[in-house]
Amino acid sequence: MNVYKFAEVPVGIEFRGKYFEKKSKEYLADGETPKFCISVNLQDLMYEQEHAEDNTRYPQDYLEYIAIYRKFCEKVLDYGVVLCHGSVVEYKGNAYMFTAPSGTGKSTHARLWRENFGEDVIMINDDKPLLKFKEDGVYAYGTPWDGKHCLSTNRCAKLAGICFLYQAETNHIERIGADKSVELLMNQIYRPQDAKAILKTLDYGDMLLKEVPMYSMGCNISKEAAQMAYDAMKNE
Repeated sequence: MNVYKFAEVPVGIEFRGKYFEKKSKEYLADGETPKFCISVNLQDLMYEQEHAEDNTRYPQDYLEYIAIYRKFCEKVLDYGVVLCHGSVVEYKGNAYMFTAPSGTGKSTHARLWRENFGEDVIMINDDKPLLKFKEDGVYAYGTPWDGKHCLSTNRCAKLAGICFLYQAETNHIERIGADKSVELLMNQIYRPQDAKAILKTLDYGDMLLKEVPMYSMGCNISKEAAQMAYDAMKNE
């Protein structure tokens, strides 16, 4: 069993495949005492295959990698951490999350930030970042579960805003309240199977709505979209 640290939470993980080992080597935390331990079995792998988004038959070591994260995300709720589907960039010390249903263009918009602002932009995570509640705010953390483009960094930054994207011919952005953002947000937060854990997840969603500014943005694939988003979100 090796010890890894995700969102500052050390965890002991038993695994067999090479995929998880390769993806997670930068998160090794040798010498630290794990808060809890994780292992997966054949039933866990079958569950991941049955719930895959397409009909692709995935190799077992990839299914193991996904199953490990599911189990971690269900246990780490007890440590003030939640998984939110989205792409997170860090710029000038703050993190900005862009989220939407798959295929909308989260990764594309994050790429526009890198192209527009250059090396000052750091990709924290392009698909499945962790959000952690701390005394001075909510922080976004990189993870090795980073999407098809494999873009992530083992670091964190304070979350300055969450932006819900949709495609549009012209660029526009607005700050939205909880009444408009609650459903959009909860659709992107991982919801565990356990009833008590679901209630805790709902509480975290409510905390996010209160602590982090929410935005709705219609955008195209121009660099102006990235500049507009930053100009709107940086002033909070």
